[in-house]
Amino acid sequence: MTSAKLPRPGTSSIKLIIERLEQKGCPQGLHVILEELRWMGQRSITYGRLRHAVRKELRAAVPRIRCVAEGVYWFSEADLPLGWSLFGDRRMLPCFYRQYPPAISWDDLDMPENILPPPH
Repeated sequence: MTSAKLPRPGTSSIKLIIERLEQKGCPQGLHVILEELRWMGQRSITYGRLRHAVRKELRAAVPRIRCVAEGVYWFSEADLPLGWSLFGDRRMLPCFYRQYPPAISWDDLDMPENILPPPH
């Protein structure tokens, strides 16, 4: 898992989405992007705001992202990463976990001791 990079203040919603896609290196769902952004201190961001940014981007003449599964987005001009799977790629999980399945059970994933402190 790559380390989290703090978003710049005042960054547009679509820019935040694109930065997360670049940072994670695989398609991402908006719910996970939202969780990560809030963990990184972007408390004002909402799912509706991200969804609106995606809809606007998808209507652009040359959209930078595309939908690859329901609520999951990737770069328009890029192939899916080799071996990517909607249910099998741990990079699609939020970046703030200390361990990922199968090293930890799904039941223990959200326990406080498995969540990293937010970056400063």
